[in-house]
Formats: sequence, C-alpha cells, structure tokens
Amino acid sequence: MNTSDTKNSPKRLDSTYTVSQAIVNYYLVIMFTVFPLFFTDAYFNIRHDKYYFFLVLSLFAVVAVGIIVLTPKLSRYIEKTNSQAEYNISSSLWYKRFSFTDWAVIVFWIVNFLSTIFSRYINDSLFGTAGRNNGLLLITFYAAVYFLITRSFKFKDYIFIAFAAGSSLVFLLSVLNCFYIDPLGMFKQLELNNDSQSIINFTSTIGNKNLMSSFICIALPVMIAMSVYENRRALSVLYYTASALGFTALMTADSDSGILGIGVFLAIFLIWYSTKLRNLKRYFLNITVMLASAKILRLFSLLFSDKTKGLDAFQEFFVFSNSSYLLLAAVALITVVLFVIDFKKPNLKISKAVPITIGVIFALGVVSILSAVFYFSVIDTKTDLNGLETILRFNEKWGTHRGYMWIKSMQIFSDASLSEKLIGTGPDTFYYAFSPYFQGLMEYGDSSTNAAHNEYINYLITIGILGLASYVAIVGGCIVRAVKYFAKNPILAVTASAVICYSIQAVVNISQPITTPLFFIFIALCEAFCRNTANEQQKGT
Repeated sequence: MNTSDTKNSPKRLDSTYTVSQAIVNYYLVIMFTVFPLFFTDAYFNIRHDKYYFFLVLSLFAVVAVGIIVLTPKLSRYIEKTNSQAEYNISSSLWYKRFSFTDWAVIVFWIVNFLSTIFSRYINDSLFGTAGRNNGLLLITFYAAVYFLITRSFKFKDYIFIAFAAGSSLVFLLSVLNCFYIDPLGMFKQLELNNDSQSIINFTSTIGNKNLMSSFICIALPVMIAMSVYENRRALSVLYYTASALGFTALMTADSDSGILGIGVFLAIFLIWYSTKLRNLKRYFLNITVMLASAKILRLFSLLFSDKTKGLDAFQEFFVFSNSSYLLLAAVALITVVLFVIDFKKPNLKISKAVPITIGVIFALGVVSILSAVFYFSVIDTKTDLNGLETILRFNEKWGTHRGYMWIKSMQIFSDASLSEKLIGTGPDTFYYAFSPYFQGLMEYGDSSTNAAHNEYINYLITIGILGLASYVAIVGGCIVRAVKYFAKNPILAVTASAVICYSIQAVVNISQPITTPLFFIFIALCEAFCRNTANEQQKGT
C-alpha cells in the first residue's frame, strides 16, 4: 500500500524479519494457495485429503518454530539475535500475559479434552471418525496453529496476494463447473461411478455447494476489504478481480448459507466504512464491480446456451433478471457521486449520524425479519406464504429440514445428563447423540446425519455449554480486539471480515477440515495484528 496514505495503510513493524516469522508466513502462503486446491481422487477423498494436508503441514510448522524458539542457543544462531538480552525480549512473547482470546482458546481446548476423556465414544471423539474429523486431534492443531501464528507472525504483502491468487482459481473453477466445464476432470470420475447427483452438488476443489459457500464467506470478504485499503494500482486490480470472481462463484454455489453470510457482512461493513469517505467510495466501487460481474456471468451463460446446473431464484435475480440492471445503475451512480465528492472535497468528514442511521436501519430490518419469523411460526401457522414459506415459517421442514435437526437437538440437550449439558457427548459425536431421531429423518430423504448443520448447536450437543461458550468467546474476543485496535491498524478489518462472515454462515452450516482451518487461521491473524499493534504502541510510549 502506498505510503502516501499512512493513516489508511496497514501498520508494518520494523523489527528484524526472523526465520520463525518466515516459516509462519510461508506456512500461510501454502495454506492460502495449495490447501484449497489440493485433492488426490476427485471428490471421493477430498475431506480427508485436506484434513491430512492441514495436519502434516501444521505439524511441520509448529515443530520447526518450536525447536527454534525453545532452544536458546539455536534461536540466537538462526535468528541472528545480537545478545542474550535480545533473545530474552524476543522469546518473552511466548510468556507474556495472555489476552482474552488466548484464554478462550485454551479453555476451548480443555473442554474438548475433558469431553473426549469422559465420552462414551472416546475413539470417535479423538479423531472425529463418526463425524467430519472434528475430533480432539483437529482441535489440538487449531489451538497449536493459533499460538504459532499469534506469537511468530509478521505481516508481508505476499500473504494476501497469495490468498487472492489461490482464491481466484477456486472461484474460477466453481464458475466453470457450473457450466459443466471440467478442466481438472473431477466430474469424469463421478460419471465413472454413476454419481450424477454429486455432479450437481459438488464444485471446484472444495466439495459440495455448502462448503463452497463457506469458503466464499472466508475469502470474498478478505478480497473486498483489501480492495478498500490497497493503494497500489496493480494490487487493487488483483483484489477487485478476485472480488468479482468471488461474487460470480457465490452466484453459482447455489447455497443460502453463502448469501446469508455475505449479505450480513456487506451490511455490517457498510456501517463500518461509512465513517470515512475514502473507504465508502471504494466499498461502493467494489459492489459495482461485483454486480457487473454477475451480468458478465449472464453473457458467459449465453455462450453455453444457458446449460448450467441451475441457480436459485435469489441468484437468478442478479444474473438473469433485467431488473437487476436498475440496482447496478443505482450503485454505480452512488459510486460516481462519492468519487466526485472526494475529488472536490478530499478532506470532507462524514457526519457520525450517517453510520448511526445506517446501523439503525439495518437493526430495524433484522428485528422486522425475526418478528415476521416469530409471527408466522408461532401465531399464524396457516397463511400461505408461497415462496417465502421456507424463510419466514420455522418448522421441521425449514431450511432443507434443518428445522427438524435443530428442534430435535434442543430436545436432546434438554434430556441430557448434567455432565453432557456441561461438556457434551464428545467432540464430533453428533451422529450418536442424534441417532434416536434417524427414523424421522427418513421422511425428508435422509437416513442419518453427523452434524446439526448449525455449528453452534453442534457444539452445544457435542462439547456442551462450556464448549459452546468458549467457542463464542474466541470469536467474540477476536472481533472486539479487532475493533479496539482498528484505528491504529486498519488491516484488522481484513482479518475480522473473514471471522465475522464465517461466523454468520455457520448458523446454517457445518464445521469441517476443508474450510474451518482457514477460519481459525484468520482468528489467529486477527489476534496477531492486535498483539503486534499493542507491542508497537508500548514501544512508542
């Protein structure tokens, strides 16, 4: 980012770039590029492929940095520190007072450990073999990677550049797959196994459409936020392009979880960015670019005679509807006006009433929707809502029968013993807890399930109130600290955006080793930027 705009540029520390920091940064580059694209046998082993990839790569990074940091002589030699005193200052980062988020991560791991030890399904709790591999082993690696990154990270531009490049490839593959273009031969393997249904539901190198939406909810917010703060033209083009590809991928992913996550994220960050004209104009420029990309997707569709996997009505509005041109024109006009105002009055300050007003409107919208859901779910259960039935009336059929799983999960929790209420049935053992209700699932076409399709409910059942509380504390603590240090280091909006958006879509989605590792990495990056900013402030005083 151009140094001519230091107030809006990410804060870079001037300390020596150590080998430990380099290892962590290269680890991040691999996780942001190779990890999302890695597979061995089309979609058949894709979850295990990424699971073992993450474990092996993380183990190497943790061990390598651990040896350097915990061996004083080796550390002084490799890191080229000048004295024992300098080494003590460097290594003291590992023993400084923990932040709230640090403690939340520690408690989260302890609860998972206790839940595993006291579970009736210890082996499944340890490895998550009855679920999505979200057992104690994976949680342990999340915690290890969190402390690795928060203690040995230094920002370099190439980290987010790599993420933009890797994400763009994933997005592009998703768009191509929507039109049955299969450059990696993924669909051919499914055809050989006569699995045509999976061709409809699976996309890119991520997995099914819900997991693709989860990935989009991590990557796209980062691209949007980086386009707002990046001042160098070439990199700005990269992030705008990645945002456009991400939005087209969101259109083709055909999953409500992605729409929910990105929609709420855009509303929250409209409030956040409306405090500065410079940020607001770039935010609307990005929205314009994304809406335009949906229309480019329409042209792309024409080239293939509209032979697609199909889009939901909401996505069809942005891609196929002529009415969406009006929305595009309106957003483009707002963008032009903001750029003109900023050009003529570059020092113009936006009144605090603007973000407050937008925030109030957003809050009223949320309250209205929730009130409507309550009314049509509890008071008026008979009125025909047509297409809005699946949104405004919560019952067992709601959200592709997520309602059934959530309602029965609350019954499971209500009937659980005190210990299971506190620490659950064991990490990733939802399959066993929900098994008494498998018969009812058959009415909706499923014979079983190993996830509640709501991460928070899933944690409530598997690791109890204490586990869920510590998980929420991790996310909440991360966001609060990002807001606290945002004025000193605006890049915190980038890392916090991924955390916020993933947390929103998690209400209707599942945790797994395909996208959730990236979520914990961004939590760690958010905390790392907070720690580095706080350390810099202390040095300045």
